[in-house]
Amino acid sequence: MLASSTAPCTQHKITSALIVVFASAFALLTATPAAAQHTEPVSIYVTAEQGAKIISGLNHGNFRLFEDGQPKEFRLETPEKPVSIALLMEYSRSSGMYFNDIQASIEGFMRAVPTGEWMALATFSKDLEVRVDFTKDRGELEEAFASLGQPKWSEISTYDAVYEMLDKMSHLKGRRVLILIGSGQNTLSKHTLDDVKKKIQSTNVTVYGIGVGSLLRGKYERHLSTSGRMGLMQAEGFMRMLADESGGEAWFPKFESAFNGVMKGVMQSIDHQYRLVYTSQAPADGKFHKIKVEAFRVVNDKRENFKVRARAGWRF
Repeated sequence: MLASSTAPCTQHKITSALIVVFASAFALLTATPAAAQHTEPVSIYVTAEQGAKIISGLNHGNFRLFEDGQPKEFRLETPEKPVSIALLMEYSRSSGMYFNDIQASIEGFMRAVPTGEWMALATFSKDLEVRVDFTKDRGELEEAFASLGQPKWSEISTYDAVYEMLDKMSHLKGRRVLILIGSGQNTLSKHTLDDVKKKIQSTNVTVYGIGVGSLLRGKYERHLSTSGRMGLMQAEGFMRMLADESGGEAWFPKFESAFNGVMKGVMQSIDHQYRLVYTSQAPADGKFHKIKVEAFRVVNDKRENFKVRARAGWRF
């Protein structure tokens, strides 16, 4: 009787144990792994402004840094020198209508760029072409620009060119700047606007946009169809997006003579950047994590806030 009454009980216990083991194994196999944290220190490059004036001389106590709404500890360090500055220039048959603006931009850059910075020149129409890899000799860039042949294509693959340049520059060390000189229009690209936005969010490159063709655009815009005007608005919005996401700025000069001053403004902005270094606690989950930087100064117990140009966030 003891044998017959205890055997079913033992079998029941064994069966229950096996169910628990299999359930645990299934849970381990099907569980979504937790995203790893991004633990490498990252740098946020910031400019502080009051109206048209760039504010210099701020210290650690003049800044506050937030990631996903949470305050973050950071170090204020000297921005790296020299800076790696790449010029990305639209150069297609379609660009001929506003080539004077492009030329004025290049000449303005050559006058404004400080000695000792790393410089590169790339052009794009249908495809991206690196004309001069990074060098400290501005004469190489001037010679390459002067020797450009006639463009072969009318297409403007702006999205692809920006995406590819960001990818190339992501492998560089130190402070990296991309200056896009073009109309912002895109007629032929395999990458989408969203692709480029995600790329800039995951790449620590500051982008400055120099919009060309504004005078021509203003002259003929009233003759365009609704879709044509929308295309121009989208082109301008694309360049502003690159600047806003990366902490740079976009300019759209209406006169050829203004490009020299615009390039001076770009160089002044780069020269007056602050560098905030911190360790992010955001998971490396591919999602966007928002950054906010505040800059201020307290004078006579009154807080004076400044406009801040900083990247919008990270996509780790």
